[in-house]
Amino acid sequence: MRRTSGVLVSVVLVTVAAAAQTSTPPAPLRTAGSTDIAAGKRIFESQCAWCHGTNGAGGTGPGLQTATLRHAANDNTLVDIVRSGIPGTEMPNFTSALTERSAWQTAAYVRSLGRVSARPVPGDAKRGAALYQSAGCGGCHVIAGSGTMLGPELTSIGALRGAAHLRESLVDPAATHPSGYLVVRATTSAGREIRGIRLNEDVFWIHIRDGGGAVHVLQKSDLSKLDRELEATLMPSYASRLSAAELDDLVAYLSTLRGPS
Repeated sequence: MRRTSGVLVSVVLVTVAAAAQTSTPPAPLRTAGSTDIAAGKRIFESQCAWCHGTNGAGGTGPGLQTATLRHAANDNTLVDIVRSGIPGTEMPNFTSALTERSAWQTAAYVRSLGRVSARPVPGDAKRGAALYQSAGCGGCHVIAGSGTMLGPELTSIGALRGAAHLRESLVDPAATHPSGYLVVRATTSAGREIRGIRLNEDVFWIHIRDGGGAVHVLQKSDLSKLDRELEATLMPSYASRLSAAELDDLVAYLSTLRGPS
């Protein structure tokens, strides 16, 4: 009986090993047919367009209408990202929501977006670069090490955000709040008021960078009030400060910022 059991175990192990060696890897995404791509599009629109925009044009997440994706050098990596997300980023894990097949279909749709020419961004990027300087944008933002870090760094913003999102950030900056830029208002026991971006906070202390760039280290026991302005932003609206053409130029410039090549 022991000999028979041992033989059976050996047969099972050999069979499993053989199956593992002969398992078929996922098909290349370029082989996806119209049915698979249509299925992937439906999944994308319900799960992914919230961040990546309609047709992958970009939004709070990066635009995907490009043949080269920063985090997905090959098909397998792209499928894995679609299903498992990207650790350390806002890209969530969809393992419980997507099967291997549906993740493959979604990745195939994403890859198809890179074969479609992205809609040209209107405006003149050179004029936009000059406008960025004359408007004093570097007083709050950093590009390639130049500027001030009161607001988000913009070195790679063109790769991370679509043109529509960039324009909205200029005309209605309170519409979307980047993580890490919560506006707080602290009032000391002596009546002094400090408003700015929360840099750090624990049970006893809070660090605030004000609109002038100065950092204030405040002990909470010395405060009479601490308000967290969840809907506020230090970014001014340029809806009335710039013309429609100037906004086009500035968005065109920001769209070219894609980080180190």
